Amino acid sequence: MSDTVLGSIEPLDWFPKQFQPGDMDSTGGDRLLGRTELSPLEILIRETAQNSWDARLDGRRPTYGLHLRRIDWRMRADLARLLPDNEPVAAGGLPDNPYVLEIYDRGTTGLDGPVTLRPVRGDDPRNFQDLILKVGVPRDDGKGGGTYGFGKTASYAFSRRGTVVYWTRCFNERGILEHRLIVSAFRDSYVEAGVQFTGRHWWGLRDGDTILPLIGDAAELLGSRLFTHRYENDETGTSMLVVDPDLTVESLGATEDEEDPARDLATQATTFAAKARSAIRVHLWPKLIAPPDTDEPPMELVLEVDNSRVSLVDAEIGTLALWGAGLNAIRAHRTKSEALIKTPQGLPVHVIPITRYQRTLGHLAIVQRIQALERTAEHDDLDPTWNPAISRIALMRGQPELIVSTVDWIAQTPLEGLEWLAVYKSADDWDAVYARTEPPAHDSWIASSGGDEGLVVKATRTKVIGAIRESLYPEPAIVQPAQDRVRTGALARRLGALLPTPHESRADTATGRPDRGGRRTRASDRVRRVDASPSRLIATYHDGRQRQSVEFVVQGGPARSLVRISVSAVGDEGVHEPLDPDELELEWIGADATGRSTAVAENAVPVVVEFTGAARRALRIDLIAEDFDGDH
Repeated sequence: MSDTVLGSIEPLDWFPKQFQPGDMDSTGGDRLLGRTELSPLEILIRETAQNSWDARLDGRRPTYGLHLRRIDWRMRADLARLLPDNEPVAAGGLPDNPYVLEIYDRGTTGLDGPVTLRPVRGDDPRNFQDLILKVGVPRDDGKGGGTYGFGKTASYAFSRRGTVVYWTRCFNERGILEHRLIVSAFRDSYVEAGVQFTGRHWWGLRDGDTILPLIGDAAELLGSRLFTHRYENDETGTSMLVVDPDLTVESLGATEDEEDPARDLATQATTFAAKARSAIRVHLWPKLIAPPDTDEPPMELVLEVDNSRVSLVDAEIGTLALWGAGLNAIRAHRTKSEALIKTPQGLPVHVIPITRYQRTLGHLAIVQRIQALERTAEHDDLDPTWNPAISRIALMRGQPELIVSTVDWIAQTPLEGLEWLAVYKSADDWDAVYARTEPPAHDSWIASSGGDEGLVVKATRTKVIGAIRESLYPEPAIVQPAQDRVRTGALARRLGALLPTPHESRADTATGRPDRGGRRTRASDRVRRVDASPSRLIATYHDGRQRQSVEFVVQGGPARSLVRISVSAVGDEGVHEPLDPDELELEWIGADATGRSTAVAENAVPVVVEFTGAARRALRIDLIAEDFDGDH
């Protein structure tokens, strides 16, 4: 098969490589991504953006973009010639008006290095080999956000034909700018004429048993016909054209409410725009935040649909500003910047070192917001109070500054009127340790990874939980009376994880009040606290739930107080799961109930609160005494 004149859009050579050890079909490639709850679109954006960030040039601000567009008759004819329908990979040919998804970066190295699998010496570039010719090339130094090859696998998976066109501009081994273009398909293996094929296919120039990319003017001419984003001046970078992208509800991660069996192409494009915008904001928001003392974010992110640009930052930036304040507080702390980082409400952001054996694993920034001072934007995809897919603590590695995941390690309701977020950023010299605990999809840190890496993740979780609780859910001070007697003030708001004990009557026959060991507590006019006794078991129901009671007295402060109770089930590593007040079946004895979990109690008057807890779970009971508005 002879070489062809590619500039005139003649068909490229098609070469199905026969099965050899080390080759993989797309089924194996899908497994490489691991198990994840992310949608295919989210995986695609995360992986390709991470690879673009890893490939950035020193001193240059990289650009990462996506452009979904419907092709015209001319481009359809080009693709039909390039990918003839009679080949096994064609999968029935192109639809009449298919979409293509163009993913590109600029200000990056491009796919440099050798265009064959010949050995590369030392640190010489091998990006063409890694992305085009290999699958799954990990970075073990922790500096990169992605694994070169998984982004490619996600690209193939997002194409209903499993086919991607690559156009890159890079410096070749002689230091000369060079265009390269090649087409590749990654599909299930198959058997034809008794011969097994891997499902890996390339379109390019034949050189013996090898397929080479188009190079130079021919590559630039064909790339200019197929892609909308060209290369200006001395730009380098990479563009990928995902042929016939999968715009189904499942692929885009749309909910059942958004599903419409009769969706037309325009509706698909609208849904893609909304879902891609949200995926960029949720997973790449650090790239939208300009560092302290600078005007530009570290990366330009672009989203276009049918040649119209989609805004990624709202006029009212909402929760993005809170996450950004947390990130910039850590950035400023590490660079010893004098910039004072505050939230839009003017609240300072505190940075706490997270240490293990006196070594700093990373830094935690706690961001508070007062709901009464802020107008919460509706449908803010970065707000955990509105979007259940995002939690309160964002985890990221130090150098890539890409979101690994958001987690809910504090299963505890925020104090009334006070919301919070937190950002944890690992120290640069610990990035490699955290990276080794990530699955192929890079969407979590796995504590069960084993070895020291797993212990680091466990320590991180424990220390972060402790720091947040100490800052936002502090234990009340224990008030010692003049006689230096030990009181139960430590139970005032945090009654530890208490297991139920058999119920015993504690009524004093002489007074009818709870017997407190013969001790009398003198109420202070200055300090209000809750003195509580351990919970008591009243009954056990057939389903395992237990009815319990807690006796308490409000001491000090005004004549009446609003007492609030919250009950949590204690899980692994002390993590608490708040129980719904409606399920507690609360009953107040000696106090007047005012809400789902509140009652008004008289000062120095014993009160009993009864509730039904979760089956076979240790419980944590919190009692808080607050001002009662009826007294004012």
